[in-house]
Amino acid sequence: MNRRIALTLLASAVFALSPASAADQAMLRAVMPDAVVVGGADIDRVMSSPFGQFMLDRMRSEEENLQKVIEMTGFDPRRDLREVMLASRSVQGKGSGLVMARGTFDVGKLTATASTHGAVLDSYQGATIFKSNKSKANAEMVALLSGLVLAGPESDVRAALDRLQATSATPAAITAQASAASAQWDVWGVSTGSPAQFAGAIKNPNVGGALKGEVLQGITQTSGGVRFGANVEVGGEAVMRSAQDATALVDVYKFLLSMIQMNAPKAGPAASPLQSFIGSMNVTTSGNIVKFTGQLPEAELEQLITGGRRTTAMAR
Repeated sequence: MNRRIALTLLASAVFALSPASAADQAMLRAVMPDAVVVGGADIDRVMSSPFGQFMLDRMRSEEENLQKVIEMTGFDPRRDLREVMLASRSVQGKGSGLVMARGTFDVGKLTATASTHGAVLDSYQGATIFKSNKSKANAEMVALLSGLVLAGPESDVRAALDRLQATSATPAAITAQASAASAQWDVWGVSTGSPAQFAGAIKNPNVGGALKGEVLQGITQTSGGVRFGANVEVGGEAVMRSAQDATALVDVYKFLLSMIQMNAPKAGPAASPLQSFIGSMNVTTSGNIVKFTGQLPEAELEQLITGGRRTTAMAR
């Protein structure tokens, strides 16, 4: 075999087997110490996937409106956005967290647009800050710092900028969990504690009540995500208080899966993809840890979104 070809194949194999890179380290440092929920998406990985290309095709239908935003801000999300992350110390209500994004930002155009719309410009810890001109306690604020955008209540944004500039800031307890999930998935989320903490944020009383169930209260932390490719993979992990709680959660999972399967559409454009996904679902336990996995061919995900209409990617 030609030596150059052999080296190329070897490099390709190493790249394919290597884990994906973890989330942006600056954004992880900015996460508040008492965060209970962190989630994010690697936009580069998503957009380079077949599903990402499919979504870009769909965005072209909004080209005119998108172009107006680009002209005002100099920011094209299809080209300039690299990664996004959300961190919150609460799952209920507003004003309790940060939204962060890594990308390429035209500070001059953004500053001019913000000023035109009445924003108050300031600076803090080397960042350009945009604030509302309304005098409101802990109002929403946006900060731009070296290709990083942070948005949220003023106190949270300023505290995040302090952590970014500190030489020895203590990372949030949830950081290691977030870093591991972001290395495995393209779109991911982690939380500490039981899903019961989400109950108050759910409007449906039946769902909210279910989240407070005894089995789900046995969960001490969760993580999960989606990875895009020829097959769209979905997975999750729940750490339980004990192996007994893990077994109980598997029983609940199997019951819910059977109910979903019974009520899934038997005909129509959504029938085949949903049945395919449900059939792929698998659950395993290892001590007090429960893992869930499932997958769906990317073309079938497109079919779900388009209602069965043929797409460019499916035609290929």
